[in-house]
Amino acid sequence: MKQRILRLNLYLGLVLFLFAVVLLFLQSPFMKTWFYCFAWWSFILFLDSLNFRKHESSPLSESPEVFLFAAFISVFVWLVFELFNLVLKNWSYHDLPSCAFERWLGYFIAYATVIPAIREISFFIRGLIKGKGFALFRFKATPSILRVFVLVGLLFILLGLRWPDLFFPLVWLCFILLLEPLNYWLRNDTLLVDQEKGDWLRIWSWVLAGLVAGFFWEFWNFWAGSHWEYSLPYLNFWRVFQMPVFGYTGFMPFALEVFALYQLLLGLYKKIEKRMSLKVLLFFGLILSYLLCFHLIDTYTLVR
Repeated sequence: MKQRILRLNLYLGLVLFLFAVVLLFLQSPFMKTWFYCFAWWSFILFLDSLNFRKHESSPLSESPEVFLFAAFISVFVWLVFELFNLVLKNWSYHDLPSCAFERWLGYFIAYATVIPAIREISFFIRGLIKGKGFALFRFKATPSILRVFVLVGLLFILLGLRWPDLFFPLVWLCFILLLEPLNYWLRNDTLLVDQEKGDWLRIWSWVLAGLVAGFFWEFWNFWAGSHWEYSLPYLNFWRVFQMPVFGYTGFMPFALEVFALYQLLLGLYKKIEKRMSLKVLLFFGLILSYLLCFHLIDTYTLVR
């Protein structure tokens, strides 16, 4: 039964996507608001089923619980960057629903797609490039090197927040440098260990997944009624959809930051997995943080 459902998700995702496209073409007010969410979740279902059909494995088939956890903490991961944007002011939201409940539900559903989408695309790409040697270099992650990474990561954050008009791109690099060492010390999955072994398969699959996901983020945002717009201090030209062309390069390190944040939170979850009280506390703590961040987005990022 489980395998049958996973295979049927290919058709479910395709039907949902075509349904969304037709309603958008017919200028449905509902679909203008919700097209982005429909597009992403139908794509995730479609690609997960495709991954399962090709490899008898996929993120959803491996662990539905981890898949749902990834979607839930995906909101937290993206909100980290929304908080940075309160200072950077690189994007703003337009034509969102006037009802706060509907708007906040939209934030949650949209942000919950980030990790599942990149994981599915990475899984697919990994199957395509498996067995090919793409290693660029390898080095031993010594304590000294890890400390340098952390210090540089902190410097990038300080520069980005102090002089955002000049150093805003550093936000899309800082968490790789900060969190990869932390994951290494905590013995979570880390790209540092991969490169130590000369195995760059996962690194490249996530880098390329970030670029592919970035294209679809911008493509579906371009057609949606509820959408975001960019205003960058420089390199703000040659737009492909809403994004200046050089901005697409940021999606590649962003994917590695998502990987590092995901592994850190997944490692924490595994440590408290059998302690229900801590899981409940974590759940409600995250929900409260989401609501606070949604309020800040409404106040500073939303254009009414």
